[in-house]
Amino acid sequence: MTWHYTLLVEPNETADRAFVADNPGDWMLHCHVTDHQESGIMAVIRVS
Repeated sequence: MTWHYTLLVEPNETADRAFVADNPGDWMLHCHVTDHQESGIMAVIRVS
């Protein structure tokens, strides 16, 4: 399996992502496009 840190998603497109959640804590998932960050396009993944 190859691991990638960047996922490009086109408008109206969805994608599934698999990852190993072995480091507990709150992790931010976000876009590096500043306009998107300011619009609130991000999420927190909680690993417990």
